[in-house]
Amino acid sequence: MGLTVSLTFAACGDDSLGSVDDTAGDALADTALPADTATSADTLTAADTAAPADSAVAIDSAAPTDTATDTAADTAAAADTSLADTTPADTSPPADTTPADTSPPADTAVADTSTACTANPFTPQGPTEDWDHGIQTPITLAFGDPNHRGQDVVVKVGEPQLLIGKFAYGFIDKDLKEENVEVWIQRDPPCGAWELLDIVRTSTDGQYGTQYGIEDDGGRVFYTVPSDRALPVGRYPVRMVVRGDHSLASFDLIVVTPGTEAVVFDIDGTLTTDDSELINEITQSIFNNTYDEAVRAAAVETVTAWHDKGYLVVYLTGRPDLLRPMTEAWLEAHGFPPGPLHLTDTNGQVLPTNGGVGDYKTAFLAYLAGTGGLSVYAAYGNATTDIYAFGNAAIPKARTFIAGPHGGEEGTVNVGDDYQAHLPTAQGMPTATALAPPDLGWW
Repeated sequence: MGLTVSLTFAACGDDSLGSVDDTAGDALADTALPADTATSADTLTAADTAAPADSAVAIDSAAPTDTATDTAADTAAAADTSLADTTPADTSPPADTTPADTSPPADTAVADTSTACTANPFTPQGPTEDWDHGIQTPITLAFGDPNHRGQDVVVKVGEPQLLIGKFAYGFIDKDLKEENVEVWIQRDPPCGAWELLDIVRTSTDGQYGTQYGIEDDGGRVFYTVPSDRALPVGRYPVRMVVRGDHSLASFDLIVVTPGTEAVVFDIDGTLTTDDSELINEITQSIFNNTYDEAVRAAAVETVTAWHDKGYLVVYLTGRPDLLRPMTEAWLEAHGFPPGPLHLTDTNGQVLPTNGGVGDYKTAFLAYLAGTGGLSVYAAYGNATTDIYAFGNAAIPKARTFIAGPHGGEEGTVNVGDDYQAHLPTAQGMPTATALAPPDLGWW
């Protein structure tokens, strides 16, 4: 269903945003010459070449030497008094009697490219198709640019791989209902071919109920990868393409081994300097202006320290999911390492209370520990709702890091107003014992 035009801002778990009502072969070739090339054996007499082979290195002037087996014969030729050749004796070691290598000369060898490839970003295939709803859908498109998105999926190997996309247009998030969408995945990123899994239809309100805590509010795709096509451990880019205009939703599927260690980060007021930074960005975007949310000093370095030690970095925010493209773009622009990004799905989840965003984060952390297969080693936040959710998830207080005025409350660790003093602590943490799958950047 669509959103009303009005937005009410309040804190969103990150104590920032209010509800949005949705009612609207480099190997070188062996170039060795044939065995007998030092001097020409053609000048030997018949008697010389008929004698038994002598493979000794020393020059024997009394006995003829056989030139058929090694280049020592070249030196025999000089010593033989039956010949007029006065060429100085060749004192090189005996020639290798191994058959000559017939591989191509070095300058014709083909370079080994096994460790390199050309990235293969997604491109929609084929022409667009006519809309199934010739009146309703053009009205939906008139609300503005596509605002499609999906929730990154974290799942342990062996569990169902459910991909969920949302399709809507304009700032009010008008749902695209009952239109065809292609589901694509890249099995061997970043260079492999893209695989079309299926063609499905966007939903009407409530068609699929609630799955994994995500409510079907219309314009959704709920697609489970068939078991015989399920992906192994790794990170895989997913693209869902609207066939009518080739607009897309982009997100990732991350398949992990059970027990993979993770570190969770809130965003607003935790990585940004203040909850109000998000409101400033949203307000400016309404007027087609840009606003770059300020980052707490050394926040990027702190997140990177955990990422470089093999932990899966998870961004868990109380922002509504319609802000996913903006949020991911901000993380990438500031150099934060890639990781699954999860935002709220319903109006109630953004409320800045324990029963709102606190319970939303509690539920998602429980999912990560169960179906997701993660072991959350540490967590970062700034609000009392973060302390509440991290406590419910049994994250040790000694590894619950809180920035801002609530730091240190309920036994948590006070980070302060920036991460400069905290950075050595993050850098000194142990390497993850169960590593996250390698990432490919913000792909």
